[in-house]
Amino acid sequence: MSDSDLYSRLLFPKMQGYPLFHPQPFDDLPEPARRTGTEIGDVGLVTQEGSFDPIFNILRAKDDPANRFGVPPAFEPVSLGPEDIATRTLFHLPGSDISNTTVNKKRIDVEAGIEDNVFVPLGAGAVVEVSTSSKQTALLLLPDGASRWDLRQQRVFRDYALKHAPNWYSFVNGDLGRMVGNGDLYLVTGVTKSTTWSVAAVENHSGEGKVALRLKAGQIGSAGASRAWEWESASSSVDSGPRRNPGEELWQDNQTVFLRGFKVALRTMSLRRPKALSIVDSSWSDVSSKGRFKFFAESQPQFSRSANSLSQRRPNTGSSTTSGSTQASDDSYFSNVSASKRRPVKRSELHLAFSPSQYRQPVSP
Repeated sequence: MSDSDLYSRLLFPKMQGYPLFHPQPFDDLPEPARRTGTEIGDVGLVTQEGSFDPIFNILRAKDDPANRFGVPPAFEPVSLGPEDIATRTLFHLPGSDISNTTVNKKRIDVEAGIEDNVFVPLGAGAVVEVSTSSKQTALLLLPDGASRWDLRQQRVFRDYALKHAPNWYSFVNGDLGRMVGNGDLYLVTGVTKSTTWSVAAVENHSGEGKVALRLKAGQIGSAGASRAWEWESASSSVDSGPRRNPGEELWQDNQTVFLRGFKVALRTMSLRRPKALSIVDSSWSDVSSKGRFKFFAESQPQFSRSANSLSQRRPNTGSSTTSGSTQASDDSYFSNVSASKRRPVKRSELHLAFSPSQYRQPVSP
């Protein structure tokens, strides 16, 4: 298992969305896209390295720089108002950490600063030690906190994806030659972004004692790239960012640490009756599975559509949950959206459940 797979698998049950091991935007994106990072409305791929690779944006005009590769056939931009996006500034406070296990953070050079934030004050020689006793640890550190944006009108994007999914795959695999597997396209409906971050995916193979990692203060505003914190040991299992180019030092909240949205797929087998998944039915394997590449021609037959969700599993509050129930929530994240061949699907047969889990249990037929 790769470091990015380990990281995403362990943090997925934290109910924040799809965890990206490499939150920084690609360097070859247009400057406006690098300045803002991943946006609601982006359609793209989660790479094997744990980055998000945007291809086009359904909220942007056809000739917008965000749509630098072009747009699919019959492209129709979606219009939203400011009230359609829920904004939560500093949803994660400065100094926060998100992990699958208990971790200890300790400032080595000085006492912790304001409100026990070990990342302040930041100065030359600053060192933070992070330790854990777990066999497998995924860790996200947010020295400056992180903010969150979520689409309120989830159905608008869901219906749009069901309508245009065949054209998306035709465009991505035909015009762009990307050889994208069926089910590997994501439509983003929510993002959590930070200004700085550090990630780690660590395995304690001995199973004894603690694993300790250290972060040190890096240079800021130098002639080259800059980072606020960096790991002392260079390894593929850890990373820090952002790596800023000259003139980018003041950019904020463009590092995407979590994604939420729909995972879009075309059904290729005989249609089976869709059903709403219970909150314990979805699994990490459903979200992370990679589809097999198949070329979808523009002249393919008319598709009917069905939807199955892979979203958030809520903590057990002691109350019982009825199998097959659905619950809409702006906290829902990546849902499977399928476009299926053959028998048309009645409108009433479309179901969407907004609550998945890392566990799989049978669902009563």
